[in-house]
Amino acid sequence: MVTYENGAISVTCPACEDAVFDMGSERCAVVADGKGGLTAYRVNDREENFVLPFLSLSLYANGEVLDPTSEKTVKMVGRMQEITYTIAGAKITVTVFLERETNGVFFSVRSEGTFTLALDLRAVKEMPSKLASAYFEGKEFSLSSSCPIDWSQEDEAFYAKDVKEIRFLISFAEDPARHKAAFASFDKKYASTVAEIENVTFPPAVTTEEEKAYYLQSCFAALENFKVAGDFRAFAAGTNYTYPLRTYFRDSYFTVLCMLSTHPELVRDEILTLARGVSKEGVCPSAVKSDFTAFWNDHFDSPSLFILEIYEYVNATDDMSILSEKIGDCTLLDIAKRVMQKMIDAANNETKLLKKDGSHNRRDWADEVNRGGLVTYVEALYVRALQAMSTLVVRSGVRIPNPDYWWLSSLAGSKLNDYLFDRELGYYCNYFRWCDEDEKNLSIDTIFTVLFGIADEEKAESVLDGMESILESGNNPQMKEDFGAMCVYPPYKSAGVAVHKSARPFDYHNGANWPFLTAMYAYAKALHGREWRDVLLAPFRYNVKRGVYTAVEYFSPYCKTGSCLQAWSSAAAFVYQWVGKENIFIIKGEEKKYDPFQC
Repeated sequence: MVTYENGAISVTCPACEDAVFDMGSERCAVVADGKGGLTAYRVNDREENFVLPFLSLSLYANGEVLDPTSEKTVKMVGRMQEITYTIAGAKITVTVFLERETNGVFFSVRSEGTFTLALDLRAVKEMPSKLASAYFEGKEFSLSSSCPIDWSQEDEAFYAKDVKEIRFLISFAEDPARHKAAFASFDKKYASTVAEIENVTFPPAVTTEEEKAYYLQSCFAALENFKVAGDFRAFAAGTNYTYPLRTYFRDSYFTVLCMLSTHPELVRDEILTLARGVSKEGVCPSAVKSDFTAFWNDHFDSPSLFILEIYEYVNATDDMSILSEKIGDCTLLDIAKRVMQKMIDAANNETKLLKKDGSHNRRDWADEVNRGGLVTYVEALYVRALQAMSTLVVRSGVRIPNPDYWWLSSLAGSKLNDYLFDRELGYYCNYFRWCDEDEKNLSIDTIFTVLFGIADEEKAESVLDGMESILESGNNPQMKEDFGAMCVYPPYKSAGVAVHKSARPFDYHNGANWPFLTAMYAYAKALHGREWRDVLLAPFRYNVKRGVYTAVEYFSPYCKTGSCLQAWSSAAAFVYQWVGKENIFIIKGEEKKYDPFQC
């Protein structure tokens, strides 16, 4: 049974069942198992990490062991999981949490009566011969404990017997001095973790306990993926993207949307980190690694999204100083101009749009689909980037930009409508490449034509009509199960167009539900006066019913669910922040008007 209370997800289930919950800090990420243990522990930029299992707990009270069929309650919120058991009438609570800056996992086990705790550390490469009450240091492994007596060892487990409370901190690949300092601050670390949750303000559009839980899940999908490694300060795409540690141009844009009004300083860090990964020629890779080198170079959506991210930050904060920040010998504005000029130079002379050359070109967000020629998603971002660049340059003090970015955006937008809107279908083509292999399917990423005002009102309503009837699986008569909005339908028909996971219908980029795109679609529906809550909530509802309690990358009934704690799935929080709002928010103590996606 699942219930919601003030943002927390509470699950009541048998003690033997997992309730897996991903948690992340600036320096590590773990998977808590809902039993007081961990199934994974990842450290930034570490290839070798502990997995399956890293640590497990067993509990005993009043001479009895925990009955695996008895009920437990698992409460999950933010960077914290709390499990409550009852053993022989004794109530025992296990709290597992991360603190924002710490590489380490904090544990607290407490009861009104006494209990015995068994700690299984078989996954540790170098086992201790004795676990002292205060501290143990192994090969890249540290454990500090508040146990009032020395632990006893029996077989492969360590026992703390007949205690009322015990707290411990486990760290992997951490400096021992930093580990000890973190444990000495246990109470302070716990208080800051709780305060981080309590300080989240629910926007007016959040109206139910279920929505509170989804909103918090979405906010923390961003916060828990903010990573620090030396000068690298940016949002990782997710907890599975920390070796090599990297930040993506596209993922970060959708991640920061919900951070603009609450954590603008993190958005600023993200932009400056991305800027260090732009080449001298203005080429933007898919992602920037923690050493500021490129990860999969030269993507078609990265340049536009880089400019849009700068624009959204400046528009939201009025912080013009970021444009003068030096990255090497250039200012951020100089780098943005270089990126924009690279795209303008690459635009096709005839179409005035960005042509993806070659039949095997997967260099945009749908990187398992060979979308060649003109791709509506790519072109919409390009048109919007030209508009944003125009505004940035004017705000920096230039009356008429050279080149005239706004004029170019108008021209490119007109050409986009000429080439890519199919009046017979009533929506924009996924892509167009002047041959018989054109896919006529509807792709949810064409929603940016609506959000950016490229589609006039008639086209916008037609696109939304099509998406409601075709992409919303509950409305599509061909679909057997409702799992929200598909990213594309019908599936790609041509062999070799979709590859790897996406070669399978309704998997990955070939029809699965991507929550970040669902959020963009829901926002467009709201702006046009349509019902938006059910489609926005669909990813949360679908996955919670299946025991998935953290924000996922993608999913469908016909494929394995994508990685959890995915940063850009935080876009749902952005929707709640702005739907029905008068575009006024408080930033740095002052009221600020901000129109998302508008120049």
